[in-house]
Parts: sequence; structure tokens; C-alpha cells
Amino acid sequence: MKQKDPIYEGILLDTTITYTITEIQTLCVVDQQMLDEMIAHGILEPSQGETLESWVFGHEALIRTQKALRLHHDLSINWPGIALALELMDELEDLRQTVEVLKKHS
Repeated sequence: MKQKDPIYEGILLDTTITYTITEIQTLCVVDQQMLDEMIAHGILEPSQGETLESWVFGHEALIRTQKALRLHHDLSINWPGIALALELMDELEDLRQTVEVLKKHS
């Protein structure tokens, strides 16, 4: 008997949507001080804008903020540790995608 593919539920984010810092703050329920810490440690980087008021963040910033907050709250990791953990998670995802591409072409 063939096993069915799993069904995943969740919110599909539109990758073309951008967010202001205020929108990220509201959507992620995070205060400005924590966002400042994330920006200072390179966890979040605006995709456009040169001042706080004009900063625009891509869809990935919303996901990254949520991951950072979970690491901070659930595991009590400090901001430099979170920056490193997220960088390693990104590299791991890149490697997984590379392996998938190589599998398909072999």
C-alpha cells in the first residue's frame, strides 16, 4: 500500500511583500529594543532604506525574527549566539538544497 504524502498546514507568506520595522514589531510582538539588538548583531538587515524610518525588510526578515525570538525565549541564547545559530541554519539549508539538486541530476 502506497503511503500518502503528508499534508502541511500553515500560513503561506507572499515573498514579494515587504515590511516596515513597525510592522515587524507588531506582527512578531517584539519591542523596539529587541529589534535594535537583532539589527546590531546582524540578525536582521533592512533590504532598503538608510534610516530607521525608511527601512524596509523582506519577507525573510519576518521569519528570521520569529526564529530569533524562539531561540532567545525558549533556549535563553544571547544575541551573538542567535546570530551564529541562524547563520549555521542558513548554511545547512543551502547544503540541503544543493544535495537535492545533485540527487536530481545524477
